[in-house]
Amino acid sequence: MKKTEPRSEISSALSEADVSSIIGMAWSDDTPFEAIALQFGLGENEVIALMRGQLKTRSFRVWRMRVRGRSAKHGGKREAEQALRLQTRAAVGAAEAVDSGEPEFPVRTTHLKRDALN
Repeated sequence: MKKTEPRSEISSALSEADVSSIIGMAWSDDTPFEAIALQFGLGENEVIALMRGQLKTRSFRVWRMRVRGRSAKHGGKREAEQALRLQTRAAVGAAEAVDSGEPEFPVRTTHLKRDALN
């Protein structure tokens, strides 16, 4: 689990409770690195260095494999992916409407005649 002696300067500047909180946040899939940076002032590279110094070698490797490239851990990537998905959906929807000859916004058909509305 956790090593007893921290090897990095980062962990020596933080309290044991802070280090424990950062490790918990880093392991969490829902917590992006940006949240750790806001709360503790550590960037992604500093969190990686802290984790390398605090975890056993195998635990660190498992964590890095889980985190590497994961959009949930990188807020900027997540926002970019969501924007791209929305743009793609809009483009696909517009293309389908043009291809089918239907208007972009579906018009509801009714059996009422104009005279019946007066």
